[in-house]
Amino acid sequence: MILYDMHTHSRFSFDSSMEMEGAADRALALGLSGIAFTDHLDVNYNSDGSDVYYDFGDYLYRFEEVRDKYAGRLDIVSAVEVGLQPHVVEENIRRLSGYKFDYKIGSTHLVSRYDPYDRTYFRIEPEKHSAYRRYLREMIRNIELYHDYNSVGHFDYLIRYADYEDNAMYYREFQDEFDTLLELMITYGLAFEVNTRSYDKTTMDAEVLRQYKARGGETVVLGSDAHRYERIGKRFDFFKNVIKDCGFDYIAHYRNMQPIYEKIV
Repeated sequence: MILYDMHTHSRFSFDSSMEMEGAADRALALGLSGIAFTDHLDVNYNSDGSDVYYDFGDYLYRFEEVRDKYAGRLDIVSAVEVGLQPHVVEENIRRLSGYKFDYKIGSTHLVSRYDPYDRTYFRIEPEKHSAYRRYLREMIRNIELYHDYNSVGHFDYLIRYADYEDNAMYYREFQDEFDTLLELMITYGLAFEVNTRSYDKTTMDAEVLRQYKARGGETVVLGSDAHRYERIGKRFDFFKNVIKDCGFDYIAHYRNMQPIYEKIV
């Protein structure tokens, strides 16, 4: 089937050294049909208040070179992963103004200025239920304040860095938060991203995706969140079947900010 990796990071992200061409070659070798380079825009991310970002003009110039080189063999998608925080909404809008991307992800990386990535968050919120609930509520707040993007990135991002006996984030344990989150996604037409990087050490609670479907959600995208070549398209064959088992017949990719649906086979 036609499959796109809709979440990868090239050297334009501070935490990746992947070249676009190398990533494209890897995607071709895996039999993928397309790849999106969703590099980071995280305003006021660092502890000193500085930003994580890249030069959109340089990025789009390089994107066009690679897109043209692989035309007819692999679809190259221009994209950005926008880091969401309540106090940076206007700055995100300003930074993105005037630039055209095919696809935008809205992702919650920080909760009250702490990123679960460096484990500081879990020292402040050591109890699992409290830590996960606080993260979900921050994500809800972020979406309420700003929703000019296509998909919600890695809804269970913090499970990657937790160290509990069971790191999974279950719908049944956070039903109120998930119900609110999913209703917001439906209201604003936001796609559900299945981000396979979150599931190296634990599993996705597929009930969250089923509940998105039950509320009328139709758009699911697959992303590896690859920062290294070997992660591109990781476990896509497995998760495309998970998506199908949750009642979806199609997986989406984006062009010009509009979803394109491909039949799951």
